[in-house]
Amino acid sequence: MRAGLDERTTNMKINCTTDELSKGVQTIQAALSSRTTLPILLNFLMETENSKVKLVSTDLQMGVKHYIKAEIETEGSVTIPAKKFSDILHTLPAEQDIRLSMEDESKVVVKCGRSRFVINGSPKSEYPVIPEFNAAAAFSVPAKELRDMIKRTIFAASSDETRYVLNGVFWAAAAGQLELVATDGRRLAFVKRAVLGKDKEFRAIIPTKILGELERVLGEDEEQDVQVAITENQVAFQTADTTMLSRLVEGSFPNYEQVVPVKKDISLVFDTKALVTITRQAALCGVDRGGSVKFTLRKGVLHVSAASQTLSFEDELAADYKGAEFTIAFNPQYVLDGLKVMGTDKVRLSLTTPVNPALFEPEGGAEGTKYVVMPMRA
Repeated sequence: MRAGLDERTTNMKINCTTDELSKGVQTIQAALSSRTTLPILLNFLMETENSKVKLVSTDLQMGVKHYIKAEIETEGSVTIPAKKFSDILHTLPAEQDIRLSMEDESKVVVKCGRSRFVINGSPKSEYPVIPEFNAAAAFSVPAKELRDMIKRTIFAASSDETRYVLNGVFWAAAAGQLELVATDGRRLAFVKRAVLGKDKEFRAIIPTKILGELERVLGEDEEQDVQVAITENQVAFQTADTTMLSRLVEGSFPNYEQVVPVKKDISLVFDTKALVTITRQAALCGVDRGGSVKFTLRKGVLHVSAASQTLSFEDELAADYKGAEFTIAFNPQYVLDGLKVMGTDKVRLSLTTPVNPALFEPEGGAEGTKYVVMPMRA
């Protein structure tokens, strides 16, 4: 992402609504840099283009373009300090007309009702250029499907910067199937859907930052397709009004297929809400999220227990189990995180030994979803 070369001097004048402008600024905020040695990255670019107003932000790793509706009196461009501008918008009433004009090439006047702000910006020429969306390399994915796949995996990715290769979601495409996988080394989320053309093949690790923002943007309009373009070191997503770009995570993703249990000595189905409730109750006994919850299988029941120095808990759920007593311990938060994305009334829990990974799968829907949790010492 290189520096721009547009030296135009303009007196841009536009009119829109506070809601439209606030929504636009919120959309691009994810790519704004809070800590940077380049002061210009604290700004966003506002520019007229094709009878719309384009808002652009970047931190040189990720970039976002978003178009808003506006009445354009005079064409132009300027970069504006994002934090100050956002603070101004928060003070203005909703659903009001707002007018932006320029006194010179970098001074922006904001008028709304009787309120008048003047904010110093910078010329477009100082702002990095965001690469254009590579339409030739793009493929289409239904927005609703993609958002659901991201939701089912992104939470399991690592936030530990020393494990950089796990700070993203692994995408693999082959034979019309798209797989998304995320892991932090202690749990793994996997989802697979037939959402692509059979000729599409690629493997890439996409940063959680851009996927989190994409999930949020897609939540506003799921009845559309998302255009996706993946090249050697970059990914881009495009909807009707928004384009997001990011560098890929470099490195080799772990062999996740070895982690997903195939053998299932014990396989039981539980009511999802009931399992969430009992696990959440047990989690209250945890010590700073580091405590464990014990799942003990006895004939006909799953006994759930947890204890700390100040609190203990136990309860039972009915279970179609006839074997010998079996105890396995989990970080309760990991179990809850997985249960929240099952999306079905019933969940299947499969086990082998107390030290081997446990497998959670939605029962009766959302095929291709698997969630693996490593046990703790009981």
